[in-house]
Amino acid sequence: MPIQFFHIVLEYVLSKYEGIYSNDPDDKGGETFKGIARNKHPNLDLWNIIDSFKQSEHFINLIKNDKQLNSLVSDFYFTEFWKPLHCDIFPHSIAAELFESAINFSPKSEIQILQKTLNLLNKNEERYSDIETDGIFGQITLRTSNYYFDNFPIQLFFKVLNVYQAFHYVHLMENNPVYEKYIGFFNRVTFNTNFVFNKE
Repeated sequence: MPIQFFHIVLEYVLSKYEGIYSNDPDDKGGETFKGIARNKHPNLDLWNIIDSFKQSEHFINLIKNDKQLNSLVSDFYFTEFWKPLHCDIFPHSIAAELFESAINFSPKSEIQILQKTLNLLNKNEERYSDIETDGIFGQITLRTSNYYFDNFPIQLFFKVLNVYQAFHYVHLMENNPVYEKYIGFFNRVTFNTNFVFNKE
């Protein structure tokens, strides 16, 4: 899969779901720039650049359009999300869905969802053996993923990934009502179905 698809998906996800900048006291991630939470990633160089702009009345426009910042954001998402998820091996729709969901969860959690989905769709191991749901993308997960997508429906897999994503948001809000303010999360569940399937 060419690197251009990563940039297409990244641009779509950031513009549709992540916004530019926020600092919501109810968000455990704290200060957030294009989906990157400072509390989770405090040592990134991009925070120094953002801090240097904070006294400007044009703060949002500056951080939105700064080329160095945008480059650092792209590098971050490619290194921390796209590569660990091995998105390049998947059909476009699955790669985009894994990437988008992982930004809300984590790469490890999303790999676990991938593994659970593979196990769920193997018809009690008639199609292939269950695999460990350890969040580690090793050779067994790679081989099982390749086997599934060589032989079975992509769209069904895509739907199950979205079901897991929706359940995550329901569980989050039921266990911590403060998250009900983020009901926009559910807009991510349908994601960009036409967008990704048009690019298979």
